[in-house]
Formats: sequence, structure tokens, C-alpha cells
Amino acid sequence: MDFGSGTWDGGLIGIPFNIVSGASTTKYDVNFYYPDESDAGPYPIPLNPQIEYGGDHHILTIDTDTCILYEIFDAEFTGGQWNAGSGAIWDLNSNALRPDGWTSADAAGLPILPGLVRYDEILAGEINHALRFTTECTADYYIWPASHVAQHGDCTNPVPFGARFRLKAAYDISGFSPEAQIILQAMKTYGIVLADNGSPWYVSGAPNEGWDNDILHELDVVRGNNFEAVDTADMTPWIFRDVPDTYWAWQYVERLYNAGVTGGCSTSPLNYCPENIVTRDQMAVFLLKGIHGSSYTPPAINGATGFADVAANHWAAAWIKQLAAEGITSGCGGGNYCPDTTVTRAQMAVFLLKAKNGSSYAPPAVGGSTSFNDVTTEYWAAAFIKQLVADGITAGCGNSSYCPETAVTRAQMAVFLVRTFNLP
Repeated sequence: MDFGSGTWDGGLIGIPFNIVSGASTTKYDVNFYYPDESDAGPYPIPLNPQIEYGGDHHILTIDTDTCILYEIFDAEFTGGQWNAGSGAIWDLNSNALRPDGWTSADAAGLPILPGLVRYDEILAGEINHALRFTTECTADYYIWPASHVAQHGDCTNPVPFGARFRLKAAYDISGFSPEAQIILQAMKTYGIVLADNGSPWYVSGAPNEGWDNDILHELDVVRGNNFEAVDTADMTPWIFRDVPDTYWAWQYVERLYNAGVTGGCSTSPLNYCPENIVTRDQMAVFLLKGIHGSSYTPPAINGATGFADVAANHWAAAWIKQLAAEGITSGCGGGNYCPDTTVTRAQMAVFLLKAKNGSSYAPPAVGGSTSFNDVTTEYWAAAFIKQLVADGITAGCGNSSYCPETAVTRAQMAVFLVRTFNLP
């Protein structure tokens, strides 16, 4: 246990934290030497804050006015200015994590305070969360819920940040003191999560004069092989590994998946590839499933597809032929469909409105303006674009523009389809 009462080598044992009212606490713009992966702040820091003793110099601060946690790594106050390595701001009403690749005030990109053993939990008789721990040999990749790599050490089986271990259910804790049993039960129920490089199997906690260090040392007999690794692959709160709940179109992508319109772009791991461009063959599948439902399968081809550039053995041949049969497309000209060509935002407007309203649908005349700087009333798809806005399916690409010739990404496509077909 990497915490306790009293001091060790002149400093408190563990990672302390500060509780403040943000309204009455001075806030600082901290100078970070990892600014690209830090939250800008400002950070409320009391006049004489509790700082972790030792090399990492963490400052953890809870603002009780806003229920926001501020965490800083390698903090130092010089010349009236706070300087630090990195900083992260956490809304304690949210489960949102760091963007992929970002650190936090911890190497794994995780919040620190929620993983600490606190003495008030011992007094309450229960710890209801996982615990933070460190080890000396870590991998060159991370797994959920971590977001960052800081490979360290040289061993046969390095452990990735985010790895969760739990004390085996059969491990007998009945002979330990009641206080120690509370900690051990948390290790069984919630486990321990690797959050940083450090001493092996060191579990983090907050210092407190209430700790009995002799009781904490009872836990020294617990060994690494008393734990088992937990497979957390299915524990992510989002469906696709590359579309976390911090991604702008997360809910639309998940609605598309839940409606059975997409299974993603890969299965191991399950990815969606949100920034990939949508092609016309993919669009045929998306539209027909949007129209007819997730279980829909188009009729067999039985002959030619009707397009010179779509062979009968093309993976989407039946879908493309059916899209033409329903009058939603007549191809790209010259008897071709151009299956590998990307779909533009202008083309998408036509596809969506015909899929929604039928092949004979024609939008109202434009009249006046389209409301977009880059779409004139004479543009070939102007009426469709204007109607797409009127139907609440799009608001454009920003700055009073629609970007009609820009290719549609899979993330944008998810938004278009969910709104067009009102997917639940």
C-alpha cells in the first residue's frame, strides 16, 4: 500500500487532494510543458495546496461549486506562476475519457482521485470503486479505459495501461483486520487498474492520520499471483473502439449500429472508421437498409447489373442494381455506376430525399436564395440541398456554407441517415 499516516523521508505518504469552493479560490493559467495534451484551465489552486511529496508532485483539487476535478502533474510555483508537466479537468457528472493518445496528470490518461483509497471510505465500511496501481514494466500500447502510452522497463510480458486485475474470489480475507478486509474486498469486487509507471503492485491512496500503518502492512502478504486479469474488451461504454463518447457523432454512429444499418468497418477490434470517405457502392447498402430495415436483402442479380462497371460478382452488385430498380439512382453517366467513387454532399442530398420520399420526388423550386454562400440558385442540386435543410437533416458545414463538392465521411453519413429515416 503506497499510502499511510505520518511521514516517510520527510513527506506525507500517499497522494493528497484539496477540496475548495471555486468561487473563493484563486484560479491560475498553468504553464504546461505538454500543452498539446493538457486542458487549458484555469485551475483553482488554494494558497498552500496539498501537493504529493516525491517526484510526481501531483496537485488534485475538487471544486465543490461545480463538481469538477482538476489534476496537475509535476506542479511547481515560481515567480508568482504555476508551472507543470500536464493537466486534466474532469467533470465528475460525466464518464467522458481523454481523447485517444492524450495523457492526463497520470501517464495512462486516467483521473487519479477516483482510484485512490481514502480513509473516509474505511470509516464508511465500503470502497465502491476500482483502485489505482503502478508497476515497473509497461507495454507500448494501452487498453480501455486508458488513452495514453508511456512504455517503461524491459520484461517478457509488459502490462498495458488500463489493464484491470482483480483479487481472486477464492482468496481468503477472513484473517485480516476489518480495515484491511475493506480494501481487499474492493480488490475482489472492482479490481485494480494500471495507471502509471512506478514500483510494482503499489496501490495508491490518500494520506491520513487515521491510517494504522501496521494494518496496512498486513496486505504485504498479497502477491501478484493472487490476482487474475480481467477481459475488459466488452466493458467499453461505446460500441466502436474508434468512436468513443467524446467523438462528435458518437450517438448517431451508435444509433446506426443499433438499427442494424452498419456493422462497422472491422470486427477485431470492432471499428467504424468515422473519418473514412463513403463510396457509392457503400451508399447503396446504407440507403436500402434505411428504407427497408436492417434485415433487408436485395433480390439476386439474375443476369447483368445494368451498369458496365459493376460486374455480377461485385460485393455490392445486388444492392446497386436494386437501388437503380427503385429509381433512386441512374448511375454516374455513360452506362456506369462508378461504385468506388466517393459520394459528395450534393449527391447525398439527392440520394437521401429520393430514398425518403420516393423516386419521383422533386423538391420545391429554390426561389430567393439557398441560404448557403457556396450554393447558388443555379447549382444543379440547389433545390435538394435547400430542402434537406428545411427537413432538419443538415445545417451545412459551417460559416454559412454547405460544401457541396466535399466528400461525405462515414460519421457525417451516420448523421444524415439517422435524421432522414428517424432511426431510434
